Amino acid sequence: MIKAVFFDMDGTIADSEKIAWKVTRAYMEKHGIVLSLNEEKLLYGLVWKESIKKILESRGLKYSQSIKNTIKERYVRNLRKEVTAMPYIHDLLRMLKGHFKIGLATNSRLREVNIIFDRLGFHEFFDIKLARNHIKNVKPHPEIYLKGAEIFKVKPYECVVFEDSIVGITAAKSAGMKCIAIVNTYPAQDLKAADVIINDYREMDIEKIKDLAK
Repeated sequence: MIKAVFFDMDGTIADSEKIAWKVTRAYMEKHGIVLSLNEEKLLYGLVWKESIKKILESRGLKYSQSIKNTIKERYVRNLRKEVTAMPYIHDLLRMLKGHFKIGLATNSRLREVNIIFDRLGFHEFFDIKLARNHIKNVKPHPEIYLKGAEIFKVKPYECVVFEDSIVGITAAKSAGMKCIAIVNTYPAQDLKAADVIINDYREMDIEKIKDLAK
């Protein structure tokens, strides 16, 4: 029996990863660095610090906290003005509310969570919000999902996770949870490790989520 549903944030309920990519690309290009498609994928799902560090080191450049902070602050400014909700996510959340416990589990910091939740009106739907601040090991480690299950007092196999990235799917499956992947930042062929792949949230309802327990 499915008792809890967890959602990743960036690229899953909020279309924010495109903002992160735009800001990072602009900074890198200003400093003579043109990012490849594979480097773009580094920005999706991983901790931003690690992504930027890998990109800079691949060019023989030194990473510094000030670089990361500069890019992050530009991202936050743009996030406040530009972030939009994934299509039909509010409809799905309204449908699920009252039928399942609903949790957020993101590699982003709580500051970004609150900016997005304030702008997009997500607070009322979520029973818990877990962010980078609350864990030691970020995705693809399963810690955040196991912590969420513990808080909800449910077993991992009683949980379904919505994710958009390979990193997130790995975390969910490693936690022993079912995973539904939405096509957004990755094409469907990259998301095959998920139990179900959807193109938008109109494809999901309560019964389809419950069926994942079978």
